[in-house]
Amino acid sequence: MKDVNKKKKIIFITSSTLLVIASICSSLVIFNKLNNKNSNEPKEEEKVDEAPKEENIEIDAPTEEEEKNTEEKTEEENKDETTIEKDNDGKTESTSNEKPTTSTDKKPSPTTSTKKKSYVEALSTKTIMSLDEINSYNKKISSKTDALYNVKGISSMTAKKITNYITSYKAPTLPKYNGSKKVTSSELQKILDNRNLDEVKDQNTIQKGLIVQRSNLRSLPTNVHFYSSTSKKYLDNIQETELLVNTPVLILHESSDGDWNFVLAPNYYGWVEKKNIALATTDDWNYFLRDSNFVVVTSAKVTVDGITLDMSVKLPYNSTNGSSYNIVLPKRDSNGKVTKKNVTISKDKANLGYLPYSQKNVYNQAVKYKGTAYQFGGYTGGVDCSSFVANVFRTFGFQFPRNTSNQNSSVGEIISLSNKSNSQKLSLIEKHPASLLYQSGHVMIYLGKENGKHYIIHANATTLNVAITVLDGSKNLSNINKIVLIEK
Repeated sequence: MKDVNKKKKIIFITSSTLLVIASICSSLVIFNKLNNKNSNEPKEEEKVDEAPKEENIEIDAPTEEEEKNTEEKTEEENKDETTIEKDNDGKTESTSNEKPTTSTDKKPSPTTSTKKKSYVEALSTKTIMSLDEINSYNKKISSKTDALYNVKGISSMTAKKITNYITSYKAPTLPKYNGSKKVTSSELQKILDNRNLDEVKDQNTIQKGLIVQRSNLRSLPTNVHFYSSTSKKYLDNIQETELLVNTPVLILHESSDGDWNFVLAPNYYGWVEKKNIALATTDDWNYFLRDSNFVVVTSAKVTVDGITLDMSVKLPYNSTNGSSYNIVLPKRDSNGKVTKKNVTISKDKANLGYLPYSQKNVYNQAVKYKGTAYQFGGYTGGVDCSSFVANVFRTFGFQFPRNTSNQNSSVGEIISLSNKSNSQKLSLIEKHPASLLYQSGHVMIYLGKENGKHYIIHANATTLNVAITVLDGSKNLSNINKIVLIEK
């Protein structure tokens, strides 16, 4: 670009002093105009397109209405937006539909900026797998693990196998704490005796049941806590998992005091309070566990008829009534048998059938848990890392094993990150939004990259809640050993 500050020689031929003075004044005016024109151009060191500040990133959960109305932006709407594309080598790079600025192009004014997509906007709404494909995928998951149980296909069990299930849980070592008090050895022995092992019988016809309210599944038949310390009350050593409403169970044994049943659920086994189980027939199972005409709870939690329903609970659908669905809850009558209770649930808390499986819906479902308490084994209404992930993906129809040790080897295609530097890990991770990241004993959902930072959401034992955190520079990044892709 020509230098507008270049001095020019101005020669004036005059015949009198008056003409010389006039010429000098005229030259000064011309010089000032040129100098003012030059000052309006941006300086080389000025930033014309400044990145948005981190605190402006929106990470709150969308409303249910926004979620259901999510659509792809049109080509016209995207004309001026930066997009994320992959080049032929699979590397992720930023591209723009605008013509790049060159040295001969007119520079934009300092107030001009190019809108960049947030990681949320970059998530695709395209369906990754159909429901039929997910059903086939579940069969592959089941073939890779022994931690999923086809309860519909089990009609009998020997006393030896039942005993092996019960005794696979070892007595916790002492000292342990029930609140602020130490659990004594005599208290522990009484609990062990309550397993009623001498009365385990062959089950020639196993009794079926349905969970009628959110229940703790314990490794011993007791509500006594076994905390490692008086301060770590989020980690009860005999809490195994939570069983959600309408979970089918096989009832294998009863405790000595008659208050507990040892059950086999689709993804776990252990002791559940008897009052939370309704006895069911095969016809009851067929009705409540139907594969069509059902709703799925899509909120993190919702209370219906006094019962807590967690995300992914599946219930029979009857009809639609304005802004609500008419559904059926399993209830326990005075004889311990299942009954049907007609209730309603708001449309913004549930979906008719499974949700479409897409990157955007993984995000939509995951962030609804933001702020939910971390509780090992899902105790007292909380979630841990693996139950959080399993509940999110169950809203699409996936059936995962309960624990991370089983999930990370069975639920998808594995990309190993062993022996990779942190920067190498990030370059691989950022190509796969809505994928699962595993380390020993922990799982996270990768959300995306924004302003040079990579974001995850997980049930975090450090913050003791479900939180969106930055992966870069964290201990989690150093410990991650695999990406797991859930795709066909």
